[in-house]
Amino acid sequence: MADFFHPAILSAAPIEGALNIILKAGVEAIRRKSVKMTSYLIFFIDGILSKKPYDFSIGTFRKPQCRGGHVAVEHKDAMRISEALRTKGVICDFRPPDVIRIAPVPLYNKYHEVWQIVQHLKDIIDKKEYASLPKKRKDVS
Repeated sequence: MADFFHPAILSAAPIEGALNIILKAGVEAIRRKSVKMTSYLIFFIDGILSKKPYDFSIGTFRKPQCRGGHVAVEHKDAMRISEALRTKGVICDFRPPDVIRIAPVPLYNKYHEVWQIVQHLKDIIDKKEYASLPKKRKDVS
């Protein structure tokens, strides 16, 4: 029972390092960058990928104070598109029935990477890269 309340030193060491990085960057600055990055992604989805043939939409609250650090990108083929994103090295999260959650991390992602995700989504539809992927959901998605 005592081990539950007192983590091993080796287990706690990474936590201290992560907390130091967060404190050095500042929670307010991290949140500001998060809002800018998610707004940037929403801007591109709305401006480029919401029209035919792409048909993506935003399922996340538009007001920054009402949303967290991810954007829910909706599409009827979200499961297969999320798998296609993974083949391009993009770590995202599929949520049934039609949501791809994309979370730019302000501590280490760059705005250019957000732009690259938009380009990946565009290519996945333009080249129909998702079409050959199974329609059955994997155990972990």
